[in-house]
Amino acid sequence: MYLSACYFRAQLYTHVPRQVRDDLAWMADHGTRGVNIPVLEQDLTAAVENLDRIFEAAAALGLDVWITPSRWGNLVAGAPKVPSILTACHHETWALKPDGQPYIEFLGPPASVHHPAVFEFFCSSLDVLLDRWPVAGIIWDEPKTLHIRDYSPSARAALGERIDDPAAQLAAQAGFFGRVNGHARAQRGDLRTALFIFGHSDAARIAACAAIQPLDEFGLDGRPWWRADGGMDDNGSGGPPSKWLLDQGPAFIEAARSAGKRSYALLENHALPASCHELIDRRLPEVLAMDWDHLAYYYYPRSCQDPDGAMALIGRHLKRLGDRSSADQDQRGVP
Repeated sequence: MYLSACYFRAQLYTHVPRQVRDDLAWMADHGTRGVNIPVLEQDLTAAVENLDRIFEAAAALGLDVWITPSRWGNLVAGAPKVPSILTACHHETWALKPDGQPYIEFLGPPASVHHPAVFEFFCSSLDVLLDRWPVAGIIWDEPKTLHIRDYSPSARAALGERIDDPAAQLAAQAGFFGRVNGHARAQRGDLRTALFIFGHSDAARIAACAAIQPLDEFGLDGRPWWRADGGMDDNGSGGPPSKWLLDQGPAFIEAARSAGKRSYALLENHALPASCHELIDRRLPEVLAMDWDHLAYYYYPRSCQDPDGAMALIGRHLKRLGDRSSADQDQRGVP
């Protein structure tokens, strides 16, 4: 299993090089092989030197660096929760309802995946990333418009008579990421690509996203326990979760493998009340024992009641996982 850490918004404004080195050293010491950095549209000009140093510190420890394009065109998640500059400045790129009105989602209007300027923006932004830094992979975090039926002029031109077909609309929303991946792969043949969606996504969305080409890894995010365990959600509402790795993970592993892809899961340890520590401590061994190809966790994420306690708990389990992996390799004679 490949283990990576989400290093979300750390050191991208206030920047203390010693802290970056210490953070990445903790990850490496706990069996982590990759670090995932979220990049906003504006980070490509406003956080360049910060990214330089994170890449340098990762290279010194032999860590891969993955990039999560964040909030680009309001089409994906990532961090932080801010509106897209692209859609704020270019209203002509908006996805539209049948009556011509824009969709107003959580952070404003999402872009149309059919508009040529949107595809060009994604591709040119990735070109900047790939030209400057040794990016190991791109992770598309929770595509936000899988539910949208786009009736913008660009969508009507692209879909034609299929404009009212929900399956065609969904295939276009998911397929956008395949088109962008294809562009990026043409620039860097060794680039890895991953995409994950909500654990509670329906079968049609799972199938559409698992079918994306090219795409190396597909999966979900969710709380690291069973639905029956209760616990708290990850959005601060105080209600129960709606995504659980133990309940929903097997279906995603099967979907990924059936599509010839590696499985991916993001262990949602953010927004964690201390009351859930015992639950994570009890269930993490089961999560880590699942047949993931790539498992990610948040390093010191937002909104935790006891951040040090939570990371110490997770660190203990990651250490045990690393110790078991080393023992297995020794038994098999793997160097």
